[in-house]
Amino acid sequence: MKVTIRRLMELVRFILLFVTCTLISYGIITILSSHLLPANPYHEPHGNAVKVVKIIDQTKMHNVDWYYSRLQLFFMVGE
Repeated sequence: MKVTIRRLMELVRFILLFVTCTLISYGIITILSSHLLPANPYHEPHGNAVKVVKIIDQTKMHNVDWYYSRLQLFFMVGE
């Protein structure tokens, strides 16, 4: 099977076009995501926001059974 120069050049041109289009689309997606997504989605909220997560100190955990029962209920029921 002979590979002609013309066929080889078509393959090289296709690969270059594919890589170029891939890089351009990656750049466009990167630019759009940097403009659309917030810079820090986990920043402290402003206004009348309510904190819903309470960090539990390991030294002050006196009722561990309640947390285990709530976790078990969550896994069983999904609430």
